[in-house]
Amino acid sequence: MKTLQDRPRLLRARKGTVAFLSSLPRPKPAPTIRLPFERRIYSVEAAVTHVIQEDDQDLHVVVEDGAAHMVAESPNAPFCAANATAYRKKQMAAARNKVRICSHAPIVGVAFWDRAHNVTGRAPNAIELHPILDFACFS
Repeated sequence: MKTLQDRPRLLRARKGTVAFLSSLPRPKPAPTIRLPFERRIYSVEAAVTHVIQEDDQDLHVVVEDGAAHMVAESPNAPFCAANATAYRKKQMAAARNKVRICSHAPIVGVAFWDRAHNVTGRAPNAIELHPILDFACFS
């Protein structure tokens, strides 16, 4: 799911904020399949304060807007996304090449309820933008 291998029909991008996404109520129980909400693409503007390469080669990107924070993930596409569409694999790979620490970045990604685990920058509700589909740096 996190790398779009289930080939969801994604809903067009909607502007959002880190504060809005990180304040949403977490679904209970935790989802085991993609929820309709997780078909939505969001575009947020935030500071990128950390970019950490994880063991699975994803880039763990911490985004902050004031006191609000959350994680966005940039998977190592196309290697980890064999069943995703060619278009989405290209999109993920192009975005990954642009990811960096930045004081003002528009970030486009798919809403995803991750498991609540202890990682740097995790939102209180464990929502993420995963995968990142587009990234730019304005600073």
